[in-house]
Amino acid sequence: MRAALSPNLTPSRWIRLRLSHSPTAPLPAYHASRSLTSVRSSHASWKLQDLSRVSQDTTPLVFHSTSDNPYHNLALEHYLLTHLHSDSRVLLFYTNRPCVVIGRNQNPWLETDLRRLREGLLAPQEEAEREEAASETMGSQHHGLPTTDTTRPHSTAISLVRRRSGGGTVFHDSGNLNYSVIVPNSKSFKRSTHAEMVVRALSSAKLKLQLTTVFPHYEGLEVKVNDRNDIVMRHQNDDPSQWLKVSGSAYKLTRGRALHHGTLLYSSPYIDKISELLRSPGRDFIHAKGVESVRSKVANLVWTPDIRQRHEVRTQITEAIIDEFWNMYGAGQTRQPGMNEITIGHLDCAADRNPEVAAGVAELMSDAWRFEQTPRFDFSSGVLDGMSVGFQASHGVLEHLTLKRSDGALLVQKQNDDFGQAVKLSDVKSWRDLVQSGQGPGDSRDQSPAVRPAASIAPRNINVPDSLIRMVEAIFPRWRT
Repeated sequence: MRAALSPNLTPSRWIRLRLSHSPTAPLPAYHASRSLTSVRSSHASWKLQDLSRVSQDTTPLVFHSTSDNPYHNLALEHYLLTHLHSDSRVLLFYTNRPCVVIGRNQNPWLETDLRRLREGLLAPQEEAEREEAASETMGSQHHGLPTTDTTRPHSTAISLVRRRSGGGTVFHDSGNLNYSVIVPNSKSFKRSTHAEMVVRALSSAKLKLQLTTVFPHYEGLEVKVNDRNDIVMRHQNDDPSQWLKVSGSAYKLTRGRALHHGTLLYSSPYIDKISELLRSPGRDFIHAKGVESVRSKVANLVWTPDIRQRHEVRTQITEAIIDEFWNMYGAGQTRQPGMNEITIGHLDCAADRNPEVAAGVAELMSDAWRFEQTPRFDFSSGVLDGMSVGFQASHGVLEHLTLKRSDGALLVQKQNDDFGQAVKLSDVKSWRDLVQSGQGPGDSRDQSPAVRPAASIAPRNINVPDSLIRMVEAIFPRWRT
């Protein structure tokens, strides 16, 4: 599910928050974690390693992650899925820093603009000033770690994440609430069940009263689950056919367990950037066998540039969802912080606390997972200034490359064995060198296709157009530094 911006949406704003160091692995500054305020919860009175036993005796359970690190949160989510008792019902909440999350079987070069992700997003000056004022009031806790790329004023880096569930590509930031529901994978499981639970929460009289006080338009807001199990909204005076997406869902079904996780755009400061981040420059040139996202117009439930107000909105929505979840599965039990409602921080993902979660974090952060899980695909540039480049790749590794003239004459042909070592698309230092250099017979124009060997063809003195190289580099930038 790709996101396209509704034309009448409010311009985005961003307030950069404080970071606190994550000891899980030595990461660059933008991979650190910061803590988020949780709601009505406390740290567990039991160890996470005892989850299987505890969840057998205590259900339902609600978890609040205070980390904004997407790798931590997805690794924690997977740990809960694989370690909970088979009869338990669990709800997890987390909010990530800016990141693009692709589905398990998706192609990152097709789903997002990787160069834009590496460049990051700029925060408007007024938001930076607002954040600095907020930091002075709340106190700084980032222990010397920069929150931004200091080479670009007020720049926020964007992580690329491949999740373990299927579905489409989504963008997360501080104005997006992620919820995960893990229940038994029984015959009664329906993909729409917990999206409808969230709709009831958003439509509840209590939440409407709370939000309408500050956002009067919320009183006339309509929300529903559509036929794709997305949550969509419209205002009473809007075009009846103009439903805007505020939540998308993905699922992972295992033997005995079902995971449904969803996004919820409650007040995203970057909402007007989502469309450009999820618009790949290679979308017309890549032919993939994986799952391609479906574009949808998106919107915020409400909008406020005030960071504290956004936190309050998130808290109110979280409480409303928990109320509905508890009505479904609580069976008359009371919520008990530390027992059935738990706060988990980034330290719980550290290797000395939980090696399995830490190993999951390391896997999600690896290029082997991010890029080399990509299904086989073909790339064809089309003719540009008299030449074209084409190649096939499998699991993010180049298998076959060709360079042709506009008349179809083959100038370069290279197989994976000709490169000397595996060429990973995420780590190509120079596309010009890769396309122009090679071994094998001489000029392909001296040989007919019938007698041309399967080995590489790389004639001397090829001058590949700069425009063609720039095009390929824009689609397949070097991710590693």
